[in-house]
Amino acid sequence: MKKLSLVVSTIMLSSTMFAASAFDKEVDAPLKKDNIENANSIDEAFKNGKIEGSIALFGLTQDNKDQSIKRDFAFGNGNLTLGYNTASFYGFSLGTQVKGNIKLGEKHKDDRKNEGPFENNALITQAYLQYSLNEMLLIKAGRYEGELEWLTDYQQGAIAEITAIPDTTVSLAFSNRKAESGIDTSEDFYKPHDKGIYVVDIKNESLEGLEINPYYYQIPDVVKFYGLKTSYNLEHFGAIAQYAKSSLTNEYKTNNSLENGYVAHFELNGNFEDLTSAVGLIKTSKKGGADIITSYGDNISPFEDGNQVYTLDARTIYGSLGYSIYDFDFGALYGITRYDATSSGLKEKELNLSAGYNFTKNLNTNIMYVNVDADQANGDTDYNKYLASVEYKF
Repeated sequence: MKKLSLVVSTIMLSSTMFAASAFDKEVDAPLKKDNIENANSIDEAFKNGKIEGSIALFGLTQDNKDQSIKRDFAFGNGNLTLGYNTASFYGFSLGTQVKGNIKLGEKHKDDRKNEGPFENNALITQAYLQYSLNEMLLIKAGRYEGELEWLTDYQQGAIAEITAIPDTTVSLAFSNRKAESGIDTSEDFYKPHDKGIYVVDIKNESLEGLEINPYYYQIPDVVKFYGLKTSYNLEHFGAIAQYAKSSLTNEYKTNNSLENGYVAHFELNGNFEDLTSAVGLIKTSKKGGADIITSYGDNISPFEDGNQVYTLDARTIYGSLGYSIYDFDFGALYGITRYDATSSGLKEKELNLSAGYNFTKNLNTNIMYVNVDADQANGDTDYNKYLASVEYKF
């Protein structure tokens, strides 16, 4: 415990002294899609490849109000991320990324393993063969980083991006395993569903400032869901509107006592020089929540935790402010989720406060405070969470 206290105290002290940008739950050094340059031979492709990576320290402490429901926990973690991309040879290239983690201390035995969770100390997060054709077609096969609305984190499968139509990107994807891995967690790749997921995603930006994004996802023998996301951005104002609906198979409905559901999201945001703001609403169906839609990832919830955002009959209202000055960034987010009206109405509140400082372009530190006011009628407890990180990218 002394070892953990020293690690967390050091991170918190440096973060407090220099402040920081909003704490990023998953801080990665993602590999670029574009190849570095064309090579004339396979040897040259490897010789002209590029290495990217990061070194990070992370600490987390959570204090729970009711110890009979969940005890307090704390842990520290050290992370090393290394990625390598070859140059392109006749349009083909290889990409890899490996993450290594080491325990720096914990309050109780297995806090890091269970609460991160850290299911491994090393993970190959990306390992793919890529083919690119005249900036009109990009194909990746293997393990890759998902960047679609409901296909995020790290995926194992394949994805093709077609950009032959002006101002339009058509993505076709498949994944049979996924994993979340960063400086604060490292899952093993696992199957959310036995037969994987198939995706068709279209993004069009023909009109200035407007992005239209219809999509279709199918998990065989489980669910089909489809939706539309629109984003509109002016110089100082922006808006997001999204709706997704699920259609479960009859067998899955019967076996899991679930019904078809939906999730809707509306947000208005502003950007005035160094000040940003947003207000939003997230709503799920009374008959069926949206948890199954998030099986392979999500991009809607703005919260650090957001425990009840996608549950049955959830209505979340949130507001946020961000401010940047010099190399300092500050953020505040507050939201209330009312859910499951059939149980006389449950409620959870969450507050996120963050600060960060960029020492250089590649070195930054972040801290975050999370307060969750949970509903004990649902068997949950209130808690305070403290997170801190220092990361150097190269």
